[in-house]
Amino acid sequence: MTDELPPAGQSPIQAWSRGHALGMLLSVGACQSWHAAWPSAVLAAPSCLWFIAKSGRAWTPSGRFGLANAVTSLRLMLVLALTAPPAWLSTRSFVLLTVGILSLDFVDGWLARARADSSAFGAHFDMETDALLVLVVTLRLALGQGYPAWVLSAGLLRYVYVLSLWFVPGTGREAPRSLLGRYAFLILMLGLIGGLVAHGVYGSLCVGLGTLAVSISFARSFYFSHSAS
Repeated sequence: MTDELPPAGQSPIQAWSRGHALGMLLSVGACQSWHAAWPSAVLAAPSCLWFIAKSGRAWTPSGRFGLANAVTSLRLMLVLALTAPPAWLSTRSFVLLTVGILSLDFVDGWLARARADSSAFGAHFDMETDALLVLVVTLRLALGQGYPAWVLSAGLLRYVYVLSLWFVPGTGREAPRSLLGRYAFLILMLGLIGGLVAHGVYGSLCVGLGTLAVSISFARSFYFSHSAS
């Protein structure tokens, strides 16, 4: 996952992203009320399907949907499957599925570059799938494994960031894609997986370190967007 927005001039994408972010934040309240992760999937699935359909031939430079976007779609479906109740999906299965989704994240990016299918749509689709993965894993930690509510902060960061740039746009400049964002996401996911397999102080430490890493990345991007030109 990267915390940067797509290139400037993609206002339809940004408009969808804002509505999606608001909806996902509201879905977390529903998740808390029902003590389940499935409300996030109920909102995310139709929202992402609408985004795919609305983007049409902007999927790739050639206008095709492309193999890379197909892999991202598979990742999205697997993330939605992670919202199944803990009674249906054991912690071991949840961890293995999460690792598989994370592995496919490297595949879709490689395919996009290798097949010249890179696009603003593809980058944003990948980014939002990553964001949903983080949210769903943190919901599992909070609702299924008894972690305190603060673990949800990592899952909410992407959506809060999108809305903050809407309400406080700053200079309007976009933060460039960076290795910091990529490494921060990897550290976060390793921390969240550590929280799933470990418990007590060690699990909280893993999640805390991952959350700190991604928070620094988002803070950098927010600062870039509001620094002097």
